[in-house]
Amino acid sequence: MTDHREEQEMEAEALSAIFDTAFEIRSDDQPFVWAVKLVPVDCGGDEEEEEAANHVMVTLVVKVPLNYPEECLPEIDLEIIKGLSEDNKNELLAVANAEAESNQGMPAIFAVCEAVRAWLADNNVKGLDDASMHAQMMRKAKEAERKEAQAKQQFEAQKKKEEM
Repeated sequence: MTDHREEQEMEAEALSAIFDTAFEIRSDDQPFVWAVKLVPVDCGGDEEEEEAANHVMVTLVVKVPLNYPEECLPEIDLEIIKGLSEDNKNELLAVANAEAESNQGMPAIFAVCEAVRAWLADNNVKGLDDASMHAQMMRKAKEAERKEAQAKQQFEAQKKKEEM
């Protein structure tokens, strides 16, 4: 039998080194509970700058089962700090769980944090927590515009490649 506790403690130590004050051990008895505050733009601890630059923020809460990582996945939840609706939370949870599944059998929390942070960076806009019909229409229009610009950019890149 593998010593899961030692491996889990090593992962916690690595996460603490990477995320510094954004990492918190909520329970140091097994099953461990860890939390990581995630923002799209890291402002090096400057709270005013962080508040201005980040329109969305979450705390990733992970309950680490006794036989993680080899035999099961971490239990993941999110606490909304700023700017997200329940629908956004559910979408982000799906992203986090998919990332955990793709890293099954090995320490996955850092990869999950990076996937969540990437989603936050892609969605770092004001008003995601506004559930009004107008706000939803504006977000959909902006998303369609962004996708169209991305498709045009890909088309232009492909066209250049073919000309070469």
